[in-house]
Amino acid sequence: MKASGLVIAEAAPPGVTLLSGPGRGQYRLGNLLFRCAEPGGDVFLKVYRRRKSGWSDFWGDFSERWFEHKRGVSAARRRDTEAAAIAAWRAAGFDTPRVIARERPAWIGDHPFLAMEFLEGVTLDQALADPARTAAEKQGWIHQLARDQARRHRCALEGGERLLLHEHAMARHIFVAGARLVTFDFEHAYQPGYPVLAAVTFELCSIVRSLERLGEGWVDAFVASYDERKILQESYRLFRSPSLRWWLYRWYEGRKRGAQSKTAAMERLAVRLERVD
Repeated sequence: MKASGLVIAEAAPPGVTLLSGPGRGQYRLGNLLFRCAEPGGDVFLKVYRRRKSGWSDFWGDFSERWFEHKRGVSAARRRDTEAAAIAAWRAAGFDTPRVIARERPAWIGDHPFLAMEFLEGVTLDQALADPARTAAEKQGWIHQLARDQARRHRCALEGGERLLLHEHAMARHIFVAGARLVTFDFEHAYQPGYPVLAAVTFELCSIVRSLERLGEGWVDAFVASYDERKILQESYRLFRSPSLRWWLYRWYEGRKRGAQSKTAAMERLAVRLERVD
């Protein structure tokens, strides 16, 4: 089905609201997220669609699977990856949206989809930027985030479960829903056999850079509450490895993003570790 995102949204029945999408391109490419009113309570309906067209889509998938050692970027692969990651997180006791079993809505065509519990709240980046939120609330979220990540990283390292690592860890991919911090967006993940510590390292790079962008002090609070100090140290040592692979990554990523790069963020993390220790 090559209907545009607008056509799909227009075909939605009453009680369905488009929350995000469609994107750009001939068919307005990209995922669609809907809020659906259901008798038992509202649900999120995520419809997975290709993000690029033609050869760009093919080469993007090829690069992700064969060079980045991830699970692929096709709509079906991203849907399956997200479902598997949510199952792994929930089985290990980490908070994600609950998947809800339901039949395929006819109006979305043959696109892959997931139905998930609807969450009232805002993303963590929005909550941290909200002047109406107290400093104690904000510190509490960072403390909870750091403690949960440390425990999950330890669990992944001990069990070898790469699905427990968030490939795109950012404050905007965490819901503040009451007392819950609920992580979402699991469309990409590392393949079986990928070094777990490397996956942990990339997640730490990503979340540290994300928190830095939100203002002074959040990374300091994160480091102070992350109670697996050895994992932070080992991740930094791996990131600064003299191997050609890591050197090339640091060179490319640092040249591309400068002071906003993961390389620069990890260097600042090392300074914080020395200060805390």
